Formats: sequence, structure tokens, C-alpha cells
Amino acid sequence: MSKIFLIHGFAVGLTAPIFRCGFGISAGFRIFEDLILKKEAVVFRWGIDSRVNPFRFLNPFFLLNYYEDEKFLAQAFETHKRLEEFLEKEKPEVIVCHSMGCFLLNEYLKNNQLPSSVRTIVFNQADIAKNEEIKIELPVYNFYCPWDPTLIASSIYNRAWRGGLGQLKKENVKNVLFPLWCLPNLHVSAIRDERFVRHILTPNPLS
Repeated sequence: MSKIFLIHGFAVGLTAPIFRCGFGISAGFRIFEDLILKKEAVVFRWGIDSRVNPFRFLNPFFLLNYYEDEKFLAQAFETHKRLEEFLEKEKPEVIVCHSMGCFLLNEYLKNNQLPSSVRTIVFNQADIAKNEEIKIELPVYNFYCPWDPTLIASSIYNRAWRGGLGQLKKENVKNVLFPLWCLPNLHVSAIRDERFVRHILTPNPLS
């Protein structure tokens, strides 16, 4: 069993020579890698694994189709069943979701319950609509930053401003502005930043 349960976001399984290598055991949650090795944190892998040539990777239509395929997978019964089984096995205290992982968890909770062990949910750069109904009654901490270019692009594509760019309006949600600064990909800045993991590991970090 692991205290921290990590749900990654979009395209973690997508690789391309020169442009994009694999994310390894952390699935992009680089700052949690030591905790994963110590089995204090665990990653739920759910995306589509695909290795493509550089030309296809640079094709925006390919990436949009890939996005839609993973968004569909995030809503699929089979994915939710696997998530349920993994949660019951690990019985975590904290669930940390990044990007489309936030969307996956929210979709899962429309028809499923979390284990009683879970005390806190953490969203980081959530790729869900800002006005989306949050189906979570536990305390939710929404780490957001308004200058995330990936979520700005997602907002344009989905025609709805994303929750990770601003505050989510719900009584049990505490919004935390967490400036993104780690280049080259600002969208994953927080999950590579030791300040983020300190927020989560410190007793009563966000009260």
C-alpha cells in the first residue's frame, strides 16, 4: 500500500525519436520519483502507449486525435474498473492528479466511490472545464496557474476555460496559485518542483 496515489495526464505513453522520450517510472511526476522507489507513492497508468516518427508527432491533427482518444479512454468503464481495483489495493490517503488525470478522476466519481482511506484530493493544472461540476465531497486542493500554454490551447480547443488556469468555485475546494516556471514545458512544472511535493507532505500543508 502507498500513501500517495498519482494519476497522470495526457500523452504520457506517447514517444517520438528526438522530440519526446519516455517518462520512466514516474510517468511525468518527476519530483515524486524517490517516493515511488520507496513505495510511498504509486502511479496509476491509464493512457495509450504509442511510439511514432517525428513527422507524425509534429502533426497537430495527429495530436488532436490522440487527445480525443485519451479523453474517451478517461471516461471508459474498463479504465474506471482498473482504477477502482488499483485504489482498493493501495488504499491511499492522498490522490494527486495532473491535467487530464483530474478529468479521469472526476468522471470516475460520477458513478463510483473512493476507498475510506482517502482523505485529500489534489488537482494540478486540471484539464477540466472551469464550470464542471466537481463530483468530490472530500477536501480538494486545486493548484492552478493562469499562464499555462497547454491549458490555454485546451481551452480554445474545448471552447471552455480550464480549471487549472484559475479558481474552481465549490465549497470544499481550496484554490492555490502555484506559479509555473520550470522550462521547457510549463504544464508539468509543478510536478517537477520540490515546492509542490513539500505542500503535500507537510502536515496540514494547506489549512
